This record gives sequence, C-alpha cells and structure tokens, in this order.
Amino acid sequence: MIFKRKLSNLELPHDKATTNVASVPIAPPSEVLLPMTMHSGSPAEPVVNVGDHVCIGQLIAREEGRNSSPVHATISGTVTAIEPYGNAKAIRIQSDGKMEVSPDVRPPEVHDLDSFLASVRESGIVGLGGAAFPVWAKLDAVRRGPVKTVLINGAECEPYLTGDNRTMVEHSDLIVKGIDLLKTYLKSEKFIIGIEKNKPEAIAHLTEVFSNDPAVEVLPLDCTYPQGAKQMLLYNATGKVVEAGQRLASLEVIIINVTSLAKVAKFMETGMPLVDRCVTVDGSAVKEPKNLVVPVGTSVGYILEQAGGLKEEAGKIVMGGPMMGHTVTDLKEPIVKATGGILAFNEKDAKVLEPTACIHCGRCVNACPMGLNPVAFSKAMEMEDDEARFELLTREQVKVCIECGACSYVCPAHRQLVKHNIDGKGFLRKYQAAK
Repeated sequence: MIFKRKLSNLELPHDKATTNVASVPIAPPSEVLLPMTMHSGSPAEPVVNVGDHVCIGQLIAREEGRNSSPVHATISGTVTAIEPYGNAKAIRIQSDGKMEVSPDVRPPEVHDLDSFLASVRESGIVGLGGAAFPVWAKLDAVRRGPVKTVLINGAECEPYLTGDNRTMVEHSDLIVKGIDLLKTYLKSEKFIIGIEKNKPEAIAHLTEVFSNDPAVEVLPLDCTYPQGAKQMLLYNATGKVVEAGQRLASLEVIIINVTSLAKVAKFMETGMPLVDRCVTVDGSAVKEPKNLVVPVGTSVGYILEQAGGLKEEAGKIVMGGPMMGHTVTDLKEPIVKATGGILAFNEKDAKVLEPTACIHCGRCVNACPMGLNPVAFSKAMEMEDDEARFELLTREQVKVCIECGACSYVCPAHRQLVKHNIDGKGFLRKYQAAK
C-alpha cells in the first residue's frame, strides 16, 4: 500500500441538485420489509411471530453474534411474514394506517459509560454513511484505550447524495447534543467535523454553532473523491495514517458519520431507535428530485412515487450513490438502514460501454486512493491456478481495496476493475476458508 501526500486526486461532478431541498417525511407506506442483515455483522434474530401486532420502535429482532444490531418496527401493523431474504431472513409488516408508537419508546436511563454504550447498542443505530458498522461497537473502542479525537464525517463525497448535508443544516442541535454525549462518556478532547467545500451552507452554519466551543473544529475539505473514506478523512484531517489491519482506535481516534451521531442524540432524547432516514431521490429520470425521510424497509418503487415518479423510462436505478451503490433489479426491494439515495437514470445516462483490452495507461493506479494496482487484481482473476491467484491477490493486497470505484471510473477501456477487486476479495475468503 502506497500513501501519497494527497491520497485522492479524483474530481467528480457533484450533481447535488437537492442540496438546498429541505427533507420532508413521506406518506407512510402500506408495508415494509425489514432484512435481518442491515448491518455489517451477523444477522439479527426475529423475536416476533407471524400475526403479531407491532408498533413503531418496538424490538422485532435481537442482535445475534459479533457486531450485530437489533431491528425495530418502522411502521405499526401486523407481521405478515418472516421470509427468506438473501442468506438470512426478513420481516414483513402490513401497515394498520395508524403509525402508533410503541409504549417501550422512552428515553434510556444513562448515568455512566456502561449504560451509555448499552443504550446505543439497543438503539440499532449503524454507520449511515454506507458501512453500516454498529455504532455501539465503534464507540466501545474507548474500553481499550483513550479516544482523544473524534472525526465527524460530513464529507458526503458521493455525487447526488445530500442527506448528511440536510442533517448539518436542519439538525445542528442534535449534533451539538451528540458531541456533548461523547465529551461526557468517552472523555474525548477534540472533535473535527470534516465537510467538503461544496456544502458552504453547512460549513457556515456549523462554524457559527460551534464558534464558542474550542474543542470543536469545522474543517472544510477539498472536493476530491473518496474524501469520506476513513483513510482519506483521517489523513486529511489529522495527517495520521492507518495501516492495513490497524484499528483507528490504536491512534486514539474514531470516525462517526454526522447523521449517525445525530441519531444517537435523538435516541438519548426520545428513546426512538433507528426507524427512518433521509434518502436523496434524484437522477435524470426522476420527475421531482427530493430529500425524503423514509421508514426503513420501504420499497424503492414507493419511494420513487413520492418523488413524482419517473419522467421517462429508467435505464438504471441505483440504491446508494453512483460510485458505490448497487443496481436495483426489483422495485419491491426495500431500503435498509445505510441507504442514502435512490437514483434513477435515463437510458442515455445508463448506457454501459463495452470493455476493451487494458492499454496499461496507469490511470487506475494513479486514481486509487490506497495506492493499489487494480490491473494486478484483474490479472489474478483471469488465472486458472488457484494457488497462483491467491499469492498474487495477497501480495498486491486486494483486501486493502475500499471498493470506491475510482479505478473503474477513470479506465479508458471501460473495464469493470472494481468488480474484479470485489471478486478477488471474495475468492480470498473462500480459499482461506477451504484451507
């Protein structure tokens, strides 16, 4: 892994048409489908049965295993199915139209570090920037050593997405309360809110909000992708480098997404767990681009309807951002906790160019923020000898890839380099498991 003075030099079109569009709640959906895998750890385990009536905020699945996270009802109604979903299960809830809140929703009793971390664990809040790592597990790092610096990630470097920006503009009070909580229970001394310079309103607003707090720095960041990746933010905000396999906490630092922090503060204030989130709906095929507050588990199709529907046929619909999101093949697919956007592109913008032979121009290497060689990963995936493939992928450190998509974006041959990287990491896992 090669670290450069400037880790990323990729400048993308921002396309943030909804920057100044206030977030608004959608009309409640008729049903939601809640996967048990909306976090990076083991699947949650359902604690309700088909036929049960549930209310908003009610626990419907407990955490199970390492780095898991509980799931709560996001609408009130009846559990109509607990069905297979990918490699796990999902709970389907039919709305009763009442949107009643569970009587269990009440502010937690917090008086020390243990009760604070336990409460965050119960909230079901995960990293809302895309990683979906349970927030309680991130904060738990303080048990292994001091967390002197907290980096609050407001970079939101993916094109189109503006949900974090709306959090910073509309809910600065929750950010203040979130920082106060971390001061109290983590005993952190320094807070750096990193925001890309294409969000001048958020930068100006938070600079004013924290003008009398010397512990908080609002740091404008260059608009280079992927500025929001933990390695990039750490280096550009502190000058520190985290090596492959090294924990951020070993540097006395943690990073938390700005909306995740706001959700923690809201939970401590109200007791409402993570049941909804702001989703940016945009793209060339969308009639009315908007920022919508959506119950987790709502279908993609229904969300698009709440943005006026499509003004022309969509060639591709993406869940998440255009760089790291995934293609939606079924409009019934539900959003999950970490879904920041639904993007619908017309046929012209969705056109896939046919890949050609690599010309060894080196652009992918230059664009990679981690200093990796994507060409080597592609070469490895073409090998028939599994042992040789394993050795090459290991030597070239494919596990370090953050799957940001920069290599594919700059490739003049239109090769699916990031897919090769992802496939390479999958191969390593299977190969090592077999060994």
